Amino acid sequence: MKILVAMDGSEHAANALTFTLRFPFPLDSEISVVTVASDIPMLPDELDALDEAQREQLEQANRALLEDAEQLVQQQGARLQADGWAGSAIVRAGDAVDEILAVAEHLDADLIVLGSHGAGLAERFLLGSVSESVLEHASCSVLIVKKPGEDTGAAAVEPGSNAPSKILLAYDQSDLSNEVLDLCASLPLEPDSEIDVVNVMPLITAYRQDIRQHISQIWQQKREIMQQELEEAVAARKWATANINTELREAESVSDEILDAAEQARSDLIMLGCKDRGAIKSLLLGSSTRRIARYATCSVWAVRKKNA
Repeated sequence: MKILVAMDGSEHAANALTFTLRFPFPLDSEISVVTVASDIPMLPDELDALDEAQREQLEQANRALLEDAEQLVQQQGARLQADGWAGSAIVRAGDAVDEILAVAEHLDADLIVLGSHGAGLAERFLLGSVSESVLEHASCSVLIVKKPGEDTGAAAVEPGSNAPSKILLAYDQSDLSNEVLDLCASLPLEPDSEIDVVNVMPLITAYRQDIRQHISQIWQQKREIMQQELEEAVAARKWATANINTELREAESVSDEILDAAEQARSDLIMLGCKDRGAIKSLLLGSSTRRIARYATCSVWAVRKKNA
């Protein structure tokens, strides 16, 4: 697996790299880091108003930003090497989103990892503009890392080792969600890791009471079939941990129920298929993926069919 971690010197980006180093990615993975130096924003009229001395000061400031970016990426690249990962350290100048996507394409990355520059809203987090834009437009999977709660008590992990994971897998019988199961099952998880595979049945609320009564038996039969399919899908994989739970839920909002399930399980990662809707120049996220990525209090791995 080829993984690209985007760094910008913030605490959020540092959390993303720490998560990456703690997570059990395949041992033959290559993990690269990229940082983008953006010039100090100036409007054309503002540039025209500068005298020669001020232009020189602006150029010096932009060079200093580039030097800081180079120093940052060297430091973070050293963390990867100390942990035993192959990869590269890359500095780009320009727009952060465009450059991250360009580097991912150049490396043929399977996964982009970013921190979430979130602000609290009703005890949830909103994505920063860079993270959300990369998630929206990347042609590969994207992992948005959110800062864990202060009470997690996560112990430090020695270089070259992994932390136990608490992962919630969102399942819906689709081919893509089966690929998510395959991906998670292939990871060299620590034996103490816990996996919760959750399937949510959307409740039927639009019909009259008498109509719902007529279909109640059909609904129960559908529920039994979905429960069986869920259990068979999990049993068909060979997992690195024995701590696998399955749960079939019913709710009006699938995405909200997945968010609630993750909070109740105290998951540190949600993995789900990223069902994009085609657009002329880019890929647009499905509403469920976007909502879960925005409002989850834990990290979110949106698995996308590469170059879909």
